[in-house]
Amino acid sequence: MSVVGPHPNTRTSTAPVALLAPALAVSALAVPAGASGDDTPVLDPVEVTAPRLTTPLAELPASVSRVDGRQATEARQGLQLDEALNRVPGLYAQNRHNFAQDVRISIRGFGSRAPFGVRGLRILQDGIPETTPDGQSQVDAIDLLNIRDIEVLRGPSAALYGNASGGVISIRTRDGSEPRGHGGGVLAGSHGFRRLEATSEADLGEHRYSLTAHDFRMDGYRDQSRAEKRYLRLHTASELGAGTLRTHLRYLDAPRTDDPGGLTRDELREDRRQAAPNAELLDSTQEAEQLTAGLRWEQPVGDAELRVGGFWTQRDYAQQLPFPGDSRVAYERDFYGLNAQLEGDLGPTRWLAGVDLEEQRDERTRRCTSGTFVPGQVDCDPDAVIGDLALEQTERARTRGAFLHTDTLLGEDWNLVLGARHDRIRFRIDDDFAESEEIDEPDRSDSRTYREESLMAGLVWHFRPGQRAWVNVATNFETPTFTEFANPEGDGSRGGFNPDLEPQRARSLELGWRGEQGAFGWEAVVWSTRVRDEITPFQLEDAGDRDFYTNAGRTARDGLELALDWQATPQWTLSGAFTLNDFRFREYEDVEGVRHDGNRLPGLPREQLFLEADWREAPWFVTVDALHAGARYADDANDERVGSQTTVNLRAGREWSRNGANIETFVGADNLLDADNIDNVRINANFGRHYEPAPGLTLRAGLRVTFGD
Repeated sequence: MSVVGPHPNTRTSTAPVALLAPALAVSALAVPAGASGDDTPVLDPVEVTAPRLTTPLAELPASVSRVDGRQATEARQGLQLDEALNRVPGLYAQNRHNFAQDVRISIRGFGSRAPFGVRGLRILQDGIPETTPDGQSQVDAIDLLNIRDIEVLRGPSAALYGNASGGVISIRTRDGSEPRGHGGGVLAGSHGFRRLEATSEADLGEHRYSLTAHDFRMDGYRDQSRAEKRYLRLHTASELGAGTLRTHLRYLDAPRTDDPGGLTRDELREDRRQAAPNAELLDSTQEAEQLTAGLRWEQPVGDAELRVGGFWTQRDYAQQLPFPGDSRVAYERDFYGLNAQLEGDLGPTRWLAGVDLEEQRDERTRRCTSGTFVPGQVDCDPDAVIGDLALEQTERARTRGAFLHTDTLLGEDWNLVLGARHDRIRFRIDDDFAESEEIDEPDRSDSRTYREESLMAGLVWHFRPGQRAWVNVATNFETPTFTEFANPEGDGSRGGFNPDLEPQRARSLELGWRGEQGAFGWEAVVWSTRVRDEITPFQLEDAGDRDFYTNAGRTARDGLELALDWQATPQWTLSGAFTLNDFRFREYEDVEGVRHDGNRLPGLPREQLFLEADWREAPWFVTVDALHAGARYADDANDERVGSQTTVNLRAGREWSRNGANIETFVGADNLLDADNIDNVRINANFGRHYEPAPGLTLRAGLRVTFGD
């Protein structure tokens, strides 16, 4: 997390530079405070809200990165969230090109186990959770090219969000406060990529709004990887005397997103663009439709600030997974909630108290496929036809959370930050399948209730002007999701809960140093986490590519994160991020009785380096970045090693203003070196199907035209 951001854009999201990072950080300290001169910009201070208590970033005893709107959207394709987040230290993202499985994001190793979507993290869009009470997150309903900023909270302070709190990603979309006017655009590129856009934004004084829509289509790099998506977003803000009312409306229609599946190493060498055999045979694809509506009210109450919000999300989802058996899954979801926060001052203490009330109800089914079946598989009868019911259950998750957060000045040089949260999370499954008169199965209806406390404490030392050191300790927890609760009895064809799966719990410590001096901003963080009952995936030979989960005893996670931003001249900004991790099983015996003590956690590189050079002189800009990820393993046994890889990208463009119109053109090239990289690694996959290849050199171009508001 950079302390502040350069240019008019705060670069809080970037971080230092691999082997160069320590040297650059030291050089920053060597620059005198007045060395910036009249011609060198000075970084502006930044406030962040992801820690829940609004805090100047320089005063925060936690690791937070901020990505501004330009960094997140300028000349981007808007395929997945990783385009904006690769610059964040401690964060690792995969799977940009398999839209059926969504981007996989991990922070300090939390979330790495997810075969699809995001686990272990809390995702918010305009304050509305994209993460359900059971800990699942879908991120396909985020308007990636209309982001105002993103804050990423890494590590212990995320405990104040309760379940699924390895980290927090808080996204804010455009609200019309800096209106672009009315217009549209077209983007096109390699592998059949095309996107049509429409925009209408205005600031009408007491009322402002941002209305955007787009139609996205892509043929895909691999066979069986086509994607289609249509999206509508409305964000309004109204000043109503007593306070501010914000409204949110989002609609997603994704009628087809294919899943090409994983390849073996031999198949990868033979043809990187092929799909897994079952993916094409079974026409592996998904469709989704989602509607979200939300309200948020903010007003002063005496010397305090009250914030109250409510939301409702309805999602219909169906998917054919790339393996035979009970692999046609579907659910109808209702997800809704209320939250309230009161923030104020009491002497030298800034305090925040709040409650989160959320509920999720999924009507879930699994049905059989027709055609080819794996010998010995008992999920579906070999004579079953498409549509035969294998599972039908109603899943409910309800969370009730209350938290208190304080920040107290201790003299002139110290801040003490304390936080506590209590959660009651109840899971219930009603087995509707067993109620059928045609089915001779026991009723596997059941429930689980967890009561958990999360605690955190941080201390900030203002030891020099513009420099802060901090220490932060915390505990947190993470329950299995409904998908992870799947019962491996009968190879997954049985409903109910896996009786042997429990939540995982963690204790964390981090030490940090943050500073700014003239045009430099830097951060260095050392952290350590110990996890008990780590949840980890495995597969059964006679259950296709389906994942099940077990508790992996104890794991150890240790890491170093460095960040640097340097506004070298008014035209040049240099940024970097470096991450060094050591993630290992301390005590772990898998379901086959094999011990993996001391092995590295699969799917995660030990080191990652992001570098960016950004040049701009109106009306032109050119940005070059590089992302290097070290080697990783694809399995718990550390037998399958995936080599390191580097990706270099370029973005460039310019703007014109003609007769009241603003015209923006840009070009982009990803993977300039045309490297044979891996887009995603499937952990512990059966039959060696670990690999989803990334495309080589890809090109794109775009044109946008808007007229004054």
